[in-house]
Amino acid sequence: NKPRVTAKKTAKKKDNGTTAVVTIDAFQELLKTRRTINEFEPTLPSDWEDKLRKAISTAIYAPNHKRTEPWRFHLLGSESIQRVCELNAQIVSEKKGEEAGAKKLKRWLTMPGWLVVTCQKGPGDMDKDPMSLAREDYSAVCCTKFMFIFTC
Repeated sequence: NKPRVTAKKTAKKKDNGTTAVVTIDAFQELLKTRRTINEFEPTLPSDWEDKLRKAISTAIYAPNHKRTEPWRFHLLGSESIQRVCELNAQIVSEKKGEEAGAKKLKRWLTMPGWLVVTCQKGPGDMDKDPMSLAREDYSAVCCTKFMFIFTC
């Protein structure tokens, strides 16, 4: 039997000076119990811009090979949101029928804020070369999105 290792990380919160202690076990539990949220508040909270800045400033610490920092964050305006929702609804309609597409469109249009994260494509073909910079960049953006989600 190996002894159980417990790691703790402490961090000072800048806003009120309190100390938060997070254990590996607590973090693992958070990962295991994470769920997709489908019910959104109809409006963004009053401090949404500060929360967004904090989440992005943390997310960009994701590991990235050769420091390419391939992530791009796009805060969509109302016209872009409408177009993205309509495109997604069209895709769902083609796969699952008009009723499913209409239902998705209605739900998506009620979401109060849209942030899209994209990947600046690096050289190489990630499908043909698993060691390509394009594959590395894609993986870095996946890590970035993961870190963003857990910061929110």
